[in-house]
Parts: sequence; C-alpha cells; structure tokens
Amino acid sequence: MNGQASTAQVAQNMVAKIAREQLGFTEMGIYNYNVASDSPDKLSGRLDGIIAGLSVDDVVILQSPTWNGARFEHLLLDRIKAYRNVKVIVFIHDVVPWMNADASGELTNYIKLYNRCDLVISPNQKMTNRLRECGLMVTKVINQEFWDHPVAVDSTKVAPFAKRVTFIGLGSTKPLIENWDSEQVKLVLTTDKQPMAADKNIEFMGYQYDYNLLGRLRQQGGFGLLWNALPIWREYMQYNTSYKLSTYLAAGLPVITSPNIAQREVIEAKKLGLFVNSVDEAVRQIENMTSAEYQEMRAGVEEFAHLIRNGYFTKRILTEAIFNLFY
Repeated sequence: MNGQASTAQVAQNMVAKIAREQLGFTEMGIYNYNVASDSPDKLSGRLDGIIAGLSVDDVVILQSPTWNGARFEHLLLDRIKAYRNVKVIVFIHDVVPWMNADASGELTNYIKLYNRCDLVISPNQKMTNRLRECGLMVTKVINQEFWDHPVAVDSTKVAPFAKRVTFIGLGSTKPLIENWDSEQVKLVLTTDKQPMAADKNIEFMGYQYDYNLLGRLRQQGGFGLLWNALPIWREYMQYNTSYKLSTYLAAGLPVITSPNIAQREVIEAKKLGLFVNSVDEAVRQIENMTSAEYQEMRAGVEEFAHLIRNGYFTKRILTEAIFNLFY
C-alpha cells in the first residue's frame, strides 16, 4: 500500500517485502486515495491495473483494510474472483468499524468481505472470537499473534536498566503529559517539546526514523509503553495486534501495557513486560524495581525478539496460510 504516512502502511509494506523477497510472492500495488473522486470508468481501470499480473489458479493475499473503504475492497474482490480457480486469503490488519465510531455502520460490509474469502488471517484468537460473534463464517482461520519488525541490532549491547518510559506516537500524549508527576521515572515522547511539560520529568525525542528510533531505544533502555486514553481505543486494544508492541520488543525493551491485551499469555509466559491498570501503577512499579528484576525481563525480550527482528511471524503465517488452503 502507498499513499499514507502511517504505521498501517509500514506494516503492510513490511509484509509485502517479506513475501516478495523471501517467499517468492508477486506484489499487487494498491494506493490509498479518495475513491469518491473516481468516475465508474476510472475506478474500473484502476482495479484492472491492480490485478494486471493475476492468472488462473493463483492465490491472492488481500491485506485489509486498504483504507479505501469496504466498497472498494468488495469491487476489487469481484475482479479477483472473476479468474478461474483463484483462491483468496484475507489478512486482517485492523477492523475499521471497531477503531472509529463514525465507521461502525460498515461492520456488516467488512464481515461480508471476509466471508467471501477462502481463508482468514486474524490478528489473534480474541479477535477471531469477536469476529465469529459478529458473523464470521469462514472455516479456515489462523492467527497472526505478533507483528514482525525487521531490524539489525548490535547484539553485543543490551538495553540498560533505566527508570524511563518511552511512548511512541502522537496519540494520547496530552493526558500523559498532564498527569505525569514522577521525579524518579522519566517519560520519553517521540514528539516535539510541548509547553505543558515545563518543569516535569519529561524528555521529548522528536520524530525519529525507524532505524534511529530503535537504536536510541536500545541505547537508552527502560520500558516501552503501549497505552491509549481514548475509550474506543482502549476497547480495541483488547483485540488487535499492535505494531508498536513489536517495535518496543525489537528494540529490546520490556513493555508496559494493560492486562486485557490479547497477547497477555505470551507476554506473561515469556516475561516480556508488566501489566498495569493505570500509568500511575506503572510508575510505582518502576520506582520500586530492582536491576535484577529488569534484567530478567530484558533477557526474555532478547530471546523473543529474535523472531520479530528476522520476520519469522510473517513468514510463518503466510506459509501456514498457503499450506492450509490446500491441506
């Protein structure tokens, strides 16, 4: 996908790159744009261009959403299914109606889209269960569990124990800044400096390109915070698979997140971080933490991050999806 400057685009392009370069897939490029600006003829030509390389008996993996709307994805699927014996796997990255109240009426259309496919790659089992409750009927469903974040790191260095919490992104920074009052634990934000943070124990890193960001996180240590103050997003984070989670782990940082996260069992079993019900609780735990406790989590993260840094979740899920289509 192109046309965005977003984590969604980064995730889709990462999957496409691994599929293309390591598994021999051919990419079908999709551009995110204002679909309503197209005339019927122009839209038809655009769809023909997307599927120009398609042949009979092919397998297509549709990464959804395209962010062009459910109607666009149905029309694209119509074109794909016009080819004889083509099988379609839908790889669900996000369910838009659960992220945005304004799009809640589109849920039925997305469920119908998924049900037209031969196999579904779902973010995780909690998401699969919720989709089933909403009408998902496809028999073959497999779960992604974690995103990859391919990156080369200096394995001779590890994240140091530091009483600092890094929050990546722009969302939910205002309530974090307003409520941060710890003198022992530093909050680190990847935004420009904001006046409301004056005299607070807050560091502003500014925007960082991916490689620089992961290098700085690994060098400075501490924890990565996966959090959102907006009610709709706090609800959604119980079901989605967060790319940001894997960014922290790829950098070698233990994570701080809600106990309701879909990946709780793995995070708990592999000792990848802390579960808290509030940011204040996280601060208290870090204030009282020992170096030995941090090192235990860091060791768990370093072991697990080998999978994320080398693209193994993506390679596994794509290979397993193809295998299950024909097995």
